Amino acid sequence: MFSAITAGLRITNWLNWIAAALLMGFLAVLLLDPGGLKAQILSGYDDKAARDAVQTYLFAILAIVPPTAIAVHYILPRLAALVRDAAAGAAFSLINADRLRTIGWAVLAINIADLAYGWLSIRTSDATGEYFGWSLSLTGWIAVPMLFVLAHVFREGTAMREDLEGTV
Repeated sequence: MFSAITAGLRITNWLNWIAAALLMGFLAVLLLDPGGLKAQILSGYDDKAARDAVQTYLFAILAIVPPTAIAVHYILPRLAALVRDAAAGAAFSLINADRLRTIGWAVLAINIADLAYGWLSIRTSDATGEYFGWSLSLTGWIAVPMLFVLAHVFREGTAMREDLEGTV
């Protein structure tokens, strides 16, 4: 079971990079406007302010994709290593505590990128009168402190195990 989870996480990491590359390619084509694709999309908006807001929205998505893909990349291999160590019975270690802390920072980065996207979506929605779908998710914000606390628990568990091994 653990090997299937680890393999799934590795595949997901590849899919993360493939999806990021495809999205970046699509947005680059859209923003470079070969064949008038951007002009066609923006032609649906009557006033210049709405067109500018949509164009800014597209540029911002282009800017948000790489850091988010990098943050996901920080999570998936470390999570796979955690699963691998748990399967080997060596979950409580300092390296796993560091992995959990790194995952916590990466999840925080993703949540901050999500807030930036949300702010931009709300501004673009106001400028165009259309809904640019976003809603606040508390799950990630709950996960961040949980990951940092769990990293501390792993660090303390490692110290307790080392103390126990020293007394036996």
